[in-house]
Amino acid sequence: MKRSSRNFACIVVTVAALSFLASSASAAEIRGRVTNGTTGRPVPGVFVNLLALRGQMVPVRETETDAEGRFRMVVAANPNERFLVQVPFQGVIYTQPAVFTSGETVTADLEVFEAGARPQDIELEAHTIFLEPHSDHLRVTEFYALRNATTPPRTVAPDAGSFRFALPGTVGDLQVSAGKPGGISLRQAPQATETQNTYAIDYAFKPGETEIQVSYALPTSGATIDLTLPLLLPTSRRHIAIPKQGVTLEGKDLKEIQQTQAPQVRVFSVAAAAPANLPLRLEVDPEALRAASVTPETSAAAPASESQVQIIPHPISQAQSYIVVLLLFILSLGLYYLYSLQPAPSGTDATSSKSDSKAARPASGGARGERPTHD
Repeated sequence: MKRSSRNFACIVVTVAALSFLASSASAAEIRGRVTNGTTGRPVPGVFVNLLALRGQMVPVRETETDAEGRFRMVVAANPNERFLVQVPFQGVIYTQPAVFTSGETVTADLEVFEAGARPQDIELEAHTIFLEPHSDHLRVTEFYALRNATTPPRTVAPDAGSFRFALPGTVGDLQVSAGKPGGISLRQAPQATETQNTYAIDYAFKPGETEIQVSYALPTSGATIDLTLPLLLPTSRRHIAIPKQGVTLEGKDLKEIQQTQAPQVRVFSVAAAAPANLPLRLEVDPEALRAASVTPETSAAAPASESQVQIIPHPISQAQSYIVVLLLFILSLGLYYLYSLQPAPSGTDATSSKSDSKAARPASGGARGERPTHD
């Protein structure tokens, strides 16, 4: 009876532990359809890759679209875990994020496009330059908003330097990233061109909007900073922003804009038509600038040759391995304890055992020491 109770307790502990482990990861179904945005038709027979965003891109599943361009994948996932669906098509990788919520099927439809658009089909809609002085350098961050409005929609193939930009001389800590507005921005590797201080990136400009960010540092000394910014691409919306406190800006064709969206900066419109060089002068008051503390120092970046994605993993994903190890340890300890217990003998069993032992010893002893009797 007691051994049956111990076995039942072991089963209960095992089932409870395994149930808790299983509850941390559920089966997620990700389905979708791949459509050719140029022709409007489904795309059959293309590979679909599923990546988990767990601090880095981790491949977890792959499949192929059917005759109607549909796909389906099932994967173990934690609640709110993020995935990325990738489809390579004509040399360009198209992506669609997918977030799994417990108990739901995630739909991740993708639209791909035929290649064939040219770099000159890309229009620069806006160009914003932020100048941020520091004690020994000037951080320049340029934001480019570009649009591919080709009809029918086509993608610019990522080769032959699809986007070019110029720098005001020798700079340090050059960083370039590109991506869709509100999406994942990928680090790009700028390559020097035949023109001095001009660089290019090989990026696939898909139909719609694309944001490119170029950031670099210029060494400075003293309170007066003179620089000339080269403007390569024409646009009707070009602006320069500086901290509101501790910095003044002078330059030709500049006009300050009264705005309330960013009260911590001053914004100037630039009337100079590109291509052109824009000479500027900044006067810096270090004490006033330090007191204002508009933005923190830009953190050091990884080498520009590496494509990186900044991902913040879900807290459950961060602690998952520790939780599993702890539960397995507790399970092993509980099983060892339950199986190592021996049943304690009851009083009746002990008395009976002792009586049997005493009865057995004289009997055996008499048998050994008994002498023969004589009539």
